[in-house]
Amino acid sequence: MEIGGFRVLGVARTVLDIAREHGVVAGVVAADHALHHGLIDENELQDVLAHMTRWPGQQRARATAALADGRAESPLESVSRIRLLEAGLPAPELQVEFCDQNGEYITKSDYYWPEFGVVGEADGASKYDEEGRVRLRQDETHTALLRTGLEVVRWGWPDLYPFRHTVREIERAFLRGARPGSPRRRWGVLLPRVA
Repeated sequence: MEIGGFRVLGVARTVLDIAREHGVVAGVVAADHALHHGLIDENELQDVLAHMTRWPGQQRARATAALADGRAESPLESVSRIRLLEAGLPAPELQVEFCDQNGEYITKSDYYWPEFGVVGEADGASKYDEEGRVRLRQDETHTALLRTGLEVVRWGWPDLYPFRHTVREIERAFLRGARPGSPRRRWGVLLPRVA
């Protein structure tokens, strides 16, 4: 593509080059960001992949395209999704909005395992302001989710390496969670808005 009279690589090509040269994690973070902000779409990634059949690192580029998801709202969410997959945990639903039994909106959560009644929150330190207002809102939301019967597991950057402790917390939440049919399931899920 051309910008300001200079020929430059397009976004999709740049994303896949990052994956080829720096690995799947870096590629997925870049791809998720580009998809989330509408800089590219999945078709553009596939079009670029079609030209990379014999390029070095093309398997990393393919894995990146397969894992990319524009619903991720931060690098922490992108890396967490890969760590969850590497740990062998079931794939969660992403960015699910919850309400209580009265239809009152609670929040949108990063990860949701409906089969276990568990929510996962990847909370980066940048979410918290100095006065603690954001942290207070997060704690109130956490409490509101617990009141509905959902189990909530939260983690941040320091918890990703090693991830074993967080995986154990999630697995314990799976055991405690209100599975489908349980009378403890007192939450609703809002359907995504259709454009």
